[in-house]
Amino acid sequence: MDFTYKGKPILPTKTALNELSEIDVNLYEVPEILEKGFEIRKRKKNIIERGIQRGNKVINVVVVDLGNYYKLIHAGEFTLSKKFKKLMRGKNGI
Repeated sequence: MDFTYKGKPILPTKTALNELSEIDVNLYEVPEILEKGFEIRKRKKNIIERGIQRGNKVINVVVVDLGNYYKLIHAGEFTLSKKFKKLMRGKNGI
């Protein structure tokens, strides 16, 4: 498996690599999160933020489309709140 999304390579920043290691996610999982994950919030036209639920946590990644490649700029996790669950259930069917 390679680090591509929609045919373009995903290149992480140093900060994003540190964030991935802090939340115990490896770079191989990033394309899977982008493909199978749900949209967390609307971003600018060339920025994509997707998340995937694991237990009571949501792991999210943020990439920027820079033409020939995607730059991974953030990876994080947060605990699901009742308000967020309700919002996402209606929006994405979680």
